[in-house]
Amino acid sequence: MYVVYTWLVVSAYGQEWESAEIHNVKTPYKTFFNKEIIADIGVKIGLNSVNITLKAADNILESAHYNEIGYPDEKIDYNERFHFYGGQGRIGFGRFSGRINREFRAAQWRGAPLPILWISEYFTLDGEDILWGRSYRLAGFYAWIMVWTAFPLWLLANILFFMVIRNGAYFLMLTGGSLLTANILYAGIRYGFQPMVIPFSAEHMLHFHKGPTFFLCMSAGLISFICGVVILFMDFNYPLEIASFFGVDPLQDFEDTFVYDERTDKASNGLTSSVVESKAVFKQRNKSRFDKPRRLPQSRNGHAAAPKDNALQEAAEPDQEDDIAMSSMSKQEEGGIDNPAVASRRKQYTQLLVPLW
Repeated sequence: MYVVYTWLVVSAYGQEWESAEIHNVKTPYKTFFNKEIIADIGVKIGLNSVNITLKAADNILESAHYNEIGYPDEKIDYNERFHFYGGQGRIGFGRFSGRINREFRAAQWRGAPLPILWISEYFTLDGEDILWGRSYRLAGFYAWIMVWTAFPLWLLANILFFMVIRNGAYFLMLTGGSLLTANILYAGIRYGFQPMVIPFSAEHMLHFHKGPTFFLCMSAGLISFICGVVILFMDFNYPLEIASFFGVDPLQDFEDTFVYDERTDKASNGLTSSVVESKAVFKQRNKSRFDKPRRLPQSRNGHAAAPKDNALQEAAEPDQEDDIAMSSMSKQEEGGIDNPAVASRRKQYTQLLVPLW
């Protein structure tokens, strides 16, 4: 269960729902610098942001040329993150625009490398009529909601496993369904059937594919749903074993019970509608869970104790053969037949009719 919780949190904050990378690509470096560099470029997309990396080998640029135009020697190792959560904002890059649009304009002002600006422009909201950013923002928004909906369901499942195992299994299945719904929404909303490709050259293009975080969320959903189904199956077919596994009392599911009287069509609690609706279910559960024989309560003299509640005695209906036998013994007793065998049989049937509660 704690593995599911860990994967759930990683799915929410993980940065690899989709990813793409290219190596040894020749690309421009900065504005007012006419020399190209050879670098590795990577893009990782999460539910709320996109992470862009640009890394080149040390001293890939000639130091002499650097110094001629006034650039200092530097290590090319950039890691920029642009967030697209929050309000959509107005069209453009002003103070009332979306967050990623403002961050993109700030990166332009501080002179971020051109490959980073080139990639981040694809994720701006409606910038240059590009809708990739809008689709990723909506996909991340709905997937984020479903992932965090699974968290309280997971908490309730853990609590209910110590109370009613069947309800805990239901909530565990809902947890898995919520996580799987997050995968479905993200895959269906992000850009439809047209994949996004960011070209740098004819040989080097960023092709995006599902990342480890996407499959981690899917795995957590499948494990939760399958475990819920297995626990539910065990609860219906092997209730004592699953109750022992979770360390709970198997009888606590039936604390609100009643005694049904067929002659008056009423229960001991005075209700009739609920009794009629649940009588079949009660008998089925009673048969599946309490089919093992139990010892009769013993009195001080060693004989079976008589029931204190007449309603319990009336609830136990004898079979047809028992009715015939008891009727025959009653007739013999009325006829004055004092047979010890008859008395012994009468005592046996009386003990069998004591309700085993």
